[in-house]
Amino acid sequence: MRNLFFDFFSHRALFYGLFNQAGKNIVEMSELLAAVVETESVDEREPLFKQINSLEENGDDITHRVYLGLDKVFFTPLNRKDIHTLASAIDDVADNIHEAAGRINLYEIDVFMPAISEIVKYIKLSCIELQKLISGLSKIVDTEGMLASCRLTKDYEHRTDLIYSHALADLFAQEKDAIKLIKHRDILFSLEASANKCKNVTDAIEIIVLNSI
Repeated sequence: MRNLFFDFFSHRALFYGLFNQAGKNIVEMSELLAAVVETESVDEREPLFKQINSLEENGDDITHRVYLGLDKVFFTPLNRKDIHTLASAIDDVADNIHEAAGRINLYEIDVFMPAISEIVKYIKLSCIELQKLISGLSKIVDTEGMLASCRLTKDYEHRTDLIYSHALADLFAQEKDAIKLIKHRDILFSLEASANKCKNVTDAIEIIVLNSI
């Protein structure tokens, strides 16, 4: 019996520890993405892209370790499906930020549309909020506060949707250079997808919080 209790608490530390690492990872990626957009020189962005690539690989490794844990651990601190859904959702955020950064790097954008900077700001704010939520999962006390944080993150996603829609409409109405249009459209699409993936993490956390009540 004593070993069972030890295993349970060690597994709690394993999963919540990995989730905390994943949360910090996407915050760092979002901060680097913001730095990319704030950096005017294409050459000076190169180290930032390399760091984003490294963090994306780190995120994949964390997700893999969560899945391995699910295969090996009998007693899990959360519903197994919820653990898998949350890990996958966080990994999707990392993947989409990586994709957006990759397109910015590939297209060598020198001047960004204001909408790109705005969406990146909301992605960063969303990731910071997600990290707070993730760190609170190991001991859910303030359920109302966590649900309010979920609503805030969803509001960020809603704002990015509006910015994305208006930016796309303006782009097609005003941009006469077809190549520039395609480049900015693709980047906007990746950024909007990143914001949507942040919302998916919120959805997964919201279910966990509601089940704890």
